[in-house]
Amino acid sequence: MGDWISLRIFVSYSITLNIMSTETIKGKICKDYLKRYPKMPIKTLASLIYSENDGQFNDLKQAYDVLRYYSGTAGKNNRAMAGDKTVFRPVQKAVGPLDDMPRSFGMGPEFYDLPLCTKEILLLSDIHMPYHDEDALRAAIMKGVSDNVDCVILNGDSLDFHWLSSFDKDPSKPKMREELEQGKWLIKALRETFPKAQIYFKIGNHEARLEKWLRHKAPEWIGTDEFELKMLLHLTEHKIHLIKSNTIIRAGGLYIIHGHEYKGAGTVNPARNLYLKAKSSAICGHFHRKSEFLTKDIGEQIHGAWTTGCLCELNPEYMPKGNDWVHGFARISLKEKNRFTVKNYTIIDGEIY
Repeated sequence: MGDWISLRIFVSYSITLNIMSTETIKGKICKDYLKRYPKMPIKTLASLIYSENDGQFNDLKQAYDVLRYYSGTAGKNNRAMAGDKTVFRPVQKAVGPLDDMPRSFGMGPEFYDLPLCTKEILLLSDIHMPYHDEDALRAAIMKGVSDNVDCVILNGDSLDFHWLSSFDKDPSKPKMREELEQGKWLIKALRETFPKAQIYFKIGNHEARLEKWLRHKAPEWIGTDEFELKMLLHLTEHKIHLIKSNTIIRAGGLYIIHGHEYKGAGTVNPARNLYLKAKSSAICGHFHRKSEFLTKDIGEQIHGAWTTGCLCELNPEYMPKGNDWVHGFARISLKEKNRFTVKNYTIIDGEIY
């Protein structure tokens, strides 16, 4: 029995010395992947390393052995003799058949919780610069000033990105440079108008055209700072937070989305349609139509949904007549215990109703 134990120690020691003596590119690769994927199972990580580093490892087993050594999972003796323990993983108990399940690439919903200090919100949707309505936009912003709001949310489609759409392009329309200049003006004007407020820029389906265009035309540039909205619109410079497309904003007991997150044209009452899909109190823009829906649950709690009007032109070239669009915006006041009030305003000829 003692000879068998000695033999095992000798073999383990020999393997360790072999790995340590040949720790060149293989060792550096394995340590790099262990740092980049700290929670990925060793077997899955070995397959990834072997597939992405063609020619560096003799076979999959070699990648697996080197990984086990540097992660400290090759046994107690190797763990004790290892010189570099920077990427050691915690000692795991016996592995069950499901403990080594591959990592899922599925994406669940993302949420952004507004700070608890947030009380008064000005919600502006569908400005569509450079096709904004000057009087409506000015009226909505000045209402936020008079109400002394502490939070402004640009709730999607603040810019139009006409030239990046999949529709026919009108050569007479303002080019991308001019549209971005107007977007930068909006960001700067809002920060100067609300110097102490939290300001958020939510990506709607129109701003999402930028990433979609990059995916089709120049995927190599995705993720490059120069092509990110945060850089293009100088958001960081003006301390404005960017909220990604499809991210759901939580404001106490109210969910705020742009509206493109749910498919469909909004039906006769888009607010009711929103509630039936969200199954909770929610507000959105996107439909350019003002609507409201209130209901009560079995516990006598009132729930509601709202859709706001837009701040862009009401009769664009692609829908000149026959739409139900109205100018409008919302004011949200957050109370204690997740309670809130929503004032869904309409703007007619620059006057707020």
